[in-house]
Amino acid sequence: MSDRAAPYAPVSIADRGHWAAVARAPHLAPLIDHVEQLCARTEPMPPTLRASDFLAARTGDRGRSDHVWMERVKLGALAFRRCVRGLDPADRDDRLLDWLWAYLSAPTWVAAAHIADHDLPSAAYVKPDLAACEMAATLAELREVMKPWMDSFSSTLADSIITEIDRKVLTPYGDGAYVHWQSPTSVMSNWVGVCAGSILIACESLAAQGFPRPKARARALEGVNIFFEQSFTPHGECDEGVMYWNYGMVNACSAAMRLPRGDFTALVDQRRFAQVASYPQRAHLFDNVFFSGNDSGLRAGAPMSIVPWLAEGVCPWLADWARNAPIFGGTFPHLLRTSMHAPLRSAAPEPARDAAVSMAFLEDQQVAIVRAPTPRGDLTVCLTGGTNDERHNHNDLGHFIVALGDELIVPDLGAPHYRTEFFSDRRYTFLSASSRGHCCPIVGGHEQRAGAEAAGHVVTRRVDADSAEYELELGSAYPVEAGLRSWRRSLTVARHGSDARLSITDRFAGRAEDTIVEVIWSLRPFERIASDTEPTFRLGSIILRLAAPPVDLQLSEVSSKAEMLREYPDQTLHVLSATYRTDSEGRLVAGFGFTFG
Repeated sequence: MSDRAAPYAPVSIADRGHWAAVARAPHLAPLIDHVEQLCARTEPMPPTLRASDFLAARTGDRGRSDHVWMERVKLGALAFRRCVRGLDPADRDDRLLDWLWAYLSAPTWVAAAHIADHDLPSAAYVKPDLAACEMAATLAELREVMKPWMDSFSSTLADSIITEIDRKVLTPYGDGAYVHWQSPTSVMSNWVGVCAGSILIACESLAAQGFPRPKARARALEGVNIFFEQSFTPHGECDEGVMYWNYGMVNACSAAMRLPRGDFTALVDQRRFAQVASYPQRAHLFDNVFFSGNDSGLRAGAPMSIVPWLAEGVCPWLADWARNAPIFGGTFPHLLRTSMHAPLRSAAPEPARDAAVSMAFLEDQQVAIVRAPTPRGDLTVCLTGGTNDERHNHNDLGHFIVALGDELIVPDLGAPHYRTEFFSDRRYTFLSASSRGHCCPIVGGHEQRAGAEAAGHVVTRRVDADSAEYELELGSAYPVEAGLRSWRRSLTVARHGSDARLSITDRFAGRAEDTIVEVIWSLRPFERIASDTEPTFRLGSIILRLAAPPVDLQLSEVSSKAEMLREYPDQTLHVLSATYRTDSEGRLVAGFGFTFG
């Protein structure tokens, strides 16, 4: 299995000792099972792209072409299973051959949503995107491992793979063709990790096969360094969310694994690398749930292609994540790397439970993650500031998330299934990207605005063993038309005997006699509880009290299917909307109290 100090190199299908060891290794049984199940669901012929599928992206339907590229994991599963089973003169494996040929000979490897003007792909050149670069990496390493299988029935297939990788990706990229994901004028994101990392995988693989591509390699090395230096915040936070950390890191680190250790340490500042690698630990809430304020969902598994490698000497906590929520899937290069890792080391004994209140803080996103013990498990609450100009941005200043034990109650909605217009000036018409889809007030009929001017400012951050307090000034989140001079939202968590109490307090200064609607989203229905004072509701194991009686109170339901929410399929979400009016000086104090029982 792999040695982190040595460059990774895939092992040929002809090395039957290696592949027999993979097949019988107990810690790889989940990987073998995943591959077998995926192969069992793989059709005899792969999906193909029609001209109408490309053009459908013009009307918003990018799913017709995205589906084809998402299915490439089945090509990887078929190839990996053939490696495990070995060469068989009686079985050419026509299904694998047909899937390989379909992708190899496609007119482009670029997803329709990423083609200029959502047109048909040009026969001359289409700028490589995520899908194209990943396909180049897949085919290069597939050739490296499976050339004996290819040569057993064809004298042209292996050469055609090199021709197509060069034509569609490496030659134009190496010659300096413009790609937005590595342009000095672009905001860097997971794209450069995926694309430059995948291209570097292809270059290292082809070089190992005797076909070096020095110009593409040099540019890809530069891109991998840019990924670590510029695609994260100054403190190494992934404001896109852990799901996108996975995507960029899996490809960039898979490329780094092929480099001699000294080459990688010379390329990427290792303190920065460790800072970025530790982000999931810093954003962790519980189980496989992480803070996310933008397109990423809250739940994320540990990619087993890279996490064991990172856990050795960079961020040991990642091994705990891998034990609890491993992901064994991925494209062919990622299956190969998963199969090379040694078993995870045994988990260290659980430390004694700390009964104190604690606060973790994501500096650049202005996110406080507060935990307090209760008899039903930890109360975990997040309050977020930052800006409305983050990568994969949602307008969500002041949004909060609440969980008790392993039950998420007040969620973040994440992103919808992507449509073309979600990446246009219509982005914030989608519920989950707008402040309407968050626990954010509506001020005088106005929701939050997008842009760097909508920015939070930390007023107070304090924690001791018995309590925590966090306050943000968030008034700039709203357009000037809202007339809001100030909005301060504070979070207070305090121990109460063996239990804990949470309060969210809002202080507004705006127009006189104006309406402000406070909003709470919940995965549990709001069950009204009789009270002589403030309106009170039960949300599962949480009791919610409004700090002041509203002038109007509405409970509503939202279908996740209607909103195309990928995080909560076929689930009903619940919304409380409480309307208040500012006083004659434009002031209002409102908020929510949470107890547990």
